[in-house]
Amino acid sequence: MVDKRVIGLKYILLQVVILVLIATIPMHFYIDSELRNEVLQDYRDLQDYAQKVANKIYKFSNSNQVEFYFPRSNIFKSAIYDKDGRVIFSLLDDKGDDRYFKYDLKDNVLGAKTLVVAKKITHTKIILNALIILIIIVLLVFLSSFFIIKQSSEPYKRFNKYLENFIKDAMHELKTPIGVILLNLDGLSSTYGDSKMIKRAKSALKNMMVVYEDLEFFVRKSVIEHPKVDLNFSKFCEEKIEFFMDLLNSKDIKINSDIQDDIHINFCKLELSRIIDNTLSNAIKYSKNATTIHLSLKKEDDRVILKIKDEGKGIKDTKKIFQRYYRGDKISGGFGIGLSIVKHICDKNSVHVEVKSKLKEGSSFIFIFF
Repeated sequence: MVDKRVIGLKYILLQVVILVLIATIPMHFYIDSELRNEVLQDYRDLQDYAQKVANKIYKFSNSNQVEFYFPRSNIFKSAIYDKDGRVIFSLLDDKGDDRYFKYDLKDNVLGAKTLVVAKKITHTKIILNALIILIIIVLLVFLSSFFIIKQSSEPYKRFNKYLENFIKDAMHELKTPIGVILLNLDGLSSTYGDSKMIKRAKSALKNMMVVYEDLEFFVRKSVIEHPKVDLNFSKFCEEKIEFFMDLLNSKDIKINSDIQDDIHINFCKLELSRIIDNTLSNAIKYSKNATTIHLSLKKEDDRVILKIKDEGKGIKDTKKIFQRYYRGDKISGGFGIGLSIVKHICDKNSVHVEVKSKLKEGSSFIFIFF
């Protein structure tokens, strides 16, 4: 099953790529067009300013004034040259980022033959306009995407709500008959003894109860708080072994328990039950008949270590087993949520999990409680 976060990241990346393409294509044509217009406008402005400077030079030549005040501007710079190209007067600089226009002068008293006018190249207006257009495009794409996603997600939200309510109702309806069946099987065992058929029925019911409790925890984990209490871990493990005894006997599996007395931890009873139930039921499910499961519980310094080892078929890929809906063996059934619940509980409570496995030799699940 693909992680939802990975799907979300891929969707975001796709949206970014689409947004870049949508913004880049029109921006390219806009900027190219504006640069061409800017060049034409600059040359028109330079030509107009050159004409104004030339007119002042001609006016001075036809007047009786002694001094000539060369025109100055905050936008334009200019210079005049004689017929040999020597500088008569210049306001130009050597920065090299200007746009130049050369203007041929008529005969004048200054002896100037050529007028050169320059204007600094600047794209400030184009950049500001481009940023405004880009912001508008981004907002339009974002708003349209938000609207489309919201509209398309509504049916899924309604379906998920319906499915959630259906599962809750189904869980509620299943709980009572499971309890009734278990009580009647216990009554039959007391009256007629544990026949093979009763043992098989009880073991199948125990499997069903583990799956039922997994589903119930999965549905309610985000709604109901699970408070931590002081638990006698040693006694809790012994009770769980007793609970699975019918399932163990149905496959003629022995359990070798090494439980240190009177180990206490502060933990949620329901969450600890999910850890042990799933690990132990999987060990039974994937073990061959007439094998042995080893369960040990001990305290080392400030750590409590629970180890459950089976002699089953082993696990092909120990990295995938905690993924939701992953099933290593589809033949054995299950929904693939049990170990994902175990991993969720362990991560939530800072419980370290180690899985060691060899094919055809068995697997070990080690839980370290700090």
